[in-house]
Amino acid sequence: MKLLLLVACAALATLAPAPVPRAECQDLPIPTARCSTVSVPENRGVSNGRRIALRVAVVRARGQDRTADPVFFLAGGPGQAATDLMRDPAVLHQPLGERRDLVFLDQRGTGRSNPLPCNLHPPEDYAAGRFASFMPVDRVRACRSALEQNADLAQYTTAASVEDIEDVRIALGYGRINLAGGSYGTRLALEYVRVHGTRVRAVLLDGVAPPSLHMPDGFGRAAQRALDGVIDECAATPACAAAFPKLRAETAQVFERLSQAPITTRLRGIDRPVTMTRDQVAEAVRYLLYATRQASRLPLLLHRASAGDFSAIAEYLKSYRLGALYDGLYLSITCAEDVPFLPKDAEARDQGTFLGSYRIREQRAACAEWPRGDVPSYHGQPVRSRVPVLITTGSLDPVTPPAHGDLVAKTLPNALHIRVPAGAHGLGGLQGLDCLAAIKRDFVQRGTTAGLDISCVRNIARPAFDMPSGGEVP
Repeated sequence: MKLLLLVACAALATLAPAPVPRAECQDLPIPTARCSTVSVPENRGVSNGRRIALRVAVVRARGQDRTADPVFFLAGGPGQAATDLMRDPAVLHQPLGERRDLVFLDQRGTGRSNPLPCNLHPPEDYAAGRFASFMPVDRVRACRSALEQNADLAQYTTAASVEDIEDVRIALGYGRINLAGGSYGTRLALEYVRVHGTRVRAVLLDGVAPPSLHMPDGFGRAAQRALDGVIDECAATPACAAAFPKLRAETAQVFERLSQAPITTRLRGIDRPVTMTRDQVAEAVRYLLYATRQASRLPLLLHRASAGDFSAIAEYLKSYRLGALYDGLYLSITCAEDVPFLPKDAEARDQGTFLGSYRIREQRAACAEWPRGDVPSYHGQPVRSRVPVLITTGSLDPVTPPAHGDLVAKTLPNALHIRVPAGAHGLGGLQGLDCLAAIKRDFVQRGTTAGLDISCVRNIARPAFDMPSGGEVP
């Protein structure tokens, strides 16, 4: 039986590669990329309803020995456009693209696939000297009113996007495909495997979100675990320990001070000081923990904050909030699939962490103003499949910790879970990541985790912690 299966897989792999779109991608300065649109029904439950165009970009395999099975990239958020990933040279030139087409589908509600943007944090806030809350209810309400002119917001769900992927696969003429999902994209990948597993050859999951995870449940505890881990690694690093010998106490001092009253600080180019609350500083610290390189700045930034200088933390929050996330899709997905299923004691369980219940309170209030789409009967249940899956998690991930990878792997018998030392939600800044790229290439090329050599992972190392400048007092 195993021999017959291998022969069948080999036959599929040698089918003639599918054609790629011919039109140039006008807004993407990538000569090898070709773009097209695929029309799909917005509401799959009605006939003759509104249709939406999904944007898809394909980068043809670089080498001559091109295979028939592409890699579909599924972006995170929810609310990130997959074509935005193409602006990172590391994504386009990774080893996976040597023999396989790379396919970037803007999920419905993002990019150029009937996008759902919200202007929740306009620049004029900072000019007026304020940071707004994570999801200001008045702006959420206004965004809903504006977007409903061109979208049925209840139709922008993971289940709908799963069928979109299938329609795009058929439209492009691919037989079996490989999936590469990061963060929320792992949920989308797993749900596609659940429904269309026979079409999937292999799956890469980075920072995995189990189907049972209802965002933002546990965000406070996961972020606290990551912050404690960064402080521990600083204490174990001689230079960092010498520069910040009281870091744990200073961190506690920062949040204790903020519990008493907001602080004011300065932003570059803004005439007046801006006010930050404890919740907003906590949000910034949590986002700094998302990428290893940014997390390496935290000991210095928290040390400065303990002395009253919150400017760098404020700058980071400003830049993060002005990023290109489509908040309308974020709300449509989380208000249907996550917030209604939060445990009653979710807020209480995150108390005592530096983030507290801030995100849970904010998202519950926002979702009270947003349409709620339907979820499938299997919502939240584990995905069970024999499809080969390679799971990668960072040991210091503040949102999808390694325990999530272990949980997902339990019902995927052909899964392998790699824990990256010092890794955050994003691994940028780590030294030795070529090792991980090669492992992923080998996994997809082989189509199995069996015999995969992952020994080089132990050599991946964190970047150096930022140190005080010459005039600063430790």
